[in-house]
Amino acid sequence: MIDCSYVDLGFPLTGKLLPLDNGYIIYSALSRICPNLHELKNISIHPIAGIPNSTKQLRLTKRSRLQVRIPIEEISQIYEFLVEQTFNIGQSQFHLGIPEYKALTSSCTLYSRLVVIRRCIEPQVFLEAAQRQLAALGIQGNINLLQKKNGQLQCRQMVIKNKEGTFPSRGYGVEVADLNEEDSLKLQQHGIGGKHKMMCGVFVPSWKSRAEAK
Repeated sequence: MIDCSYVDLGFPLTGKLLPLDNGYIIYSALSRICPNLHELKNISIHPIAGIPNSTKQLRLTKRSRLQVRIPIEEISQIYEFLVEQTFNIGQSQFHLGIPEYKALTSSCTLYSRLVVIRRCIEPQVFLEAAQRQLAALGIQGNINLLQKKNGQLQCRQMVIKNKEGTFPSRGYGVEVADLNEEDSLKLQQHGIGGKHKMMCGVFVPSWKSRAEAK
């Protein structure tokens, strides 16, 4: 089942190195060239694919994309601000190309690399909060916190800045299985948790993203 009310806009992203923890800094940089990002409520930004190195940086490749999930009627609010634009992060410069459009496709199992839920740090508390958010959306599915190969939970931390300084925000990799087609599309549209513009809570078919997210 395909849903064309939302699309993923995939802008080719060229540059060299990004910090591995780049959700906040990418959002901040894009907001400077596209002020509408602050106002739009229903958009998400995907994690950026690349090759991590030992210095906690991400090397961009030909496959690297800035992917924005957005209702189709709101594309005009961001397109002209981002297409063929250049932005800076520190002393490094990055360029966005012409995007490809891709409609959402249902899958019985979806995955998010990092879901952040405010004040929910301990795994069981987090899982219960995530289940409540699914229920509030009317979504039925089996939710699990994902594990690394060594059996530990996929727990990640992102650093966010505000007027009071910097603070860490921790969350978990999440998989939701046994979804019907309607609920699968709904979860991709709305996500769960917060910080969707900072690459959190964005769900995709798990077979597409697990390898990139490890």
